[in-house]
Amino acid sequence: MKDTSVDLATLDLDRHAFFFDFDGTLAEFTNRPQDASISDRLRDDLLRLSERTGGAVAIISGRGRSEINERLGEVIPVAGLHGVEFPDPAESDDPDRARRVAAVRPLLEPLRTLTEAHPGSVLEDKGEGLALHWRAVPMAEAAMTEAATRALADLGDGWIIQPGKFVAEIRPRGADKGTALRRFLAVPPFAGRRPVAFGDDLNDLPMLRAAREAGGIAVAMGERDMPADVHLPGPAALALWLERRLAA
Repeated sequence: MKDTSVDLATLDLDRHAFFFDFDGTLAEFTNRPQDASISDRLRDDLLRLSERTGGAVAIISGRGRSEINERLGEVIPVAGLHGVEFPDPAESDDPDRARRVAAVRPLLEPLRTLTEAHPGSVLEDKGEGLALHWRAVPMAEAAMTEAATRALADLGDGWIIQPGKFVAEIRPRGADKGTALRRFLAVPPFAGRRPVAFGDDLNDLPMLRAAREAGGIAVAMGERDMPADVHLPGPAALALWLERRLAA
């Protein structure tokens, strides 16, 4: 932890709401996104934190909601795809969702061929978007980013490339993690609490900014230099903080 102006060890659980990214924040990075996981102990501690805060704990991830729910057991609310997916039953029949899924389908086969030409790279189909990962083959970065740029041109307006650590993600324009955090803060049990947001990558910056703008705390994870009130070195440090805070 680099900063001493905020002491995470003494945060009042009755006054704060907690928002976590998944990859690089709760889970260590893996070469293949499907291999990322958290320990049973951390999962149990997240559930205990949710109980201690009256349910004011949420995950805001670039992954789809179903992937996070599979790992956590559907007991903590999840905003997926950078906030495109939100835990609101009224959005389950969103007609734009089907159109976005259909728009991405033609891109998958040529991008899959590209990843096969660069063993170790991965194409992640997110339904309403996609991501190219090259953590295991850093030398493939130029080919991956060029392919993402071409795919974005094929999709046209309404889409953006979200850069990250060894990843280029194509996702719908208009939603981000900051928007998702603000939506959570507008409803119980989050409303009226100070947000504490944990994130490690560029796509987490809107969430960290939104937390600070709401009078809360931004916690940056890992090596990337991001504006924050507190820095933690990685998921292991977060898990240790949570374990100790719950034991206090």
